[in-house]
Amino acid sequence: MKRLIGHAALFLSGMLVVCSRHDYNAIGRMHVYNIQRHNDSLYFSTSDSGIFRFSLDAPGTLYRVARSGALPIRSIIFSREGTLYAASYTSGVHYVSGDTLLPVAGFPQQAWSIKCGPDGELWLAGLHGIFRQQSNGMVLFNRMGDVHDIAFRGNEVAVAHRNGISLFDRQSGALVREFCKGIVCWTMTVHGSLLIGGGLNVCVIIGKDGCATVGFGPKGNIVWSTALDNAGRLYLGTQKGLYRSDRGAGTARCVGYNGICIKSLLIDNKGRLWVGRFAGPQKMSFFGTGR
Repeated sequence: MKRLIGHAALFLSGMLVVCSRHDYNAIGRMHVYNIQRHNDSLYFSTSDSGIFRFSLDAPGTLYRVARSGALPIRSIIFSREGTLYAASYTSGVHYVSGDTLLPVAGFPQQAWSIKCGPDGELWLAGLHGIFRQQSNGMVLFNRMGDVHDIAFRGNEVAVAHRNGISLFDRQSGALVREFCKGIVCWTMTVHGSLLIGGGLNVCVIIGKDGCATVGFGPKGNIVWSTALDNAGRLYLGTQKGLYRSDRGAGTARCVGYNGICIKSLLIDNKGRLWVGRFAGPQKMSFFGTGR
């Protein structure tokens, strides 16, 4: 794997596509936290520079959607009504109005993740538990401390937290199952009928009838994000690079950005994998596109 300094890069179906830096915009000294697709655009949040947007097929259209000062935006989501919300683990939840991030009154502080539930309601995962949106504002769903991410499968709420992964009944709040007990877990995503979660030295695929683990190294590595393509290849954005596990392999190997922290992954409607770098040479993060 060649070293990627001064280039925008995209991993497309396992193949590395490198584009000249002069062809695509790059934002200096920016760390990408979260990537979301909305209509024909990709949006991404950063640790200190705000939220940005560009057209999926024209990264040169990159522009800043909203500024945030030094606000680290860990997670972004669009509501069903089209409002863009942003969650910060230092100052709570904001929404985009014009080119400004405004605080949402009544939303708990210090949120790691914000998601839309099956009925379009907002959910928060944060330092003080899990909250869900109801007609009277945000209501506590579970008081467990330091919750990092949430995902939904049918009537289940899957939660990644400081002591593992827990599945709850979305209506009653009752605990259904637990996995990875005692392990700090950071990410939880739903891919069809599968829940995929991970954290410190662990990645698990939770089906309806069982759970499988995906091995990866080195010791101390952390899974921050996952993406599953149509061929069944599982990509892991980790503390130490981009990893991939082929269908049925049971282990993942580094396929790029060795030693560089990857916080966010997204596969778009054309099957392209977008990689959000959180660290690396010159502390730059790039996006690119392949044809």
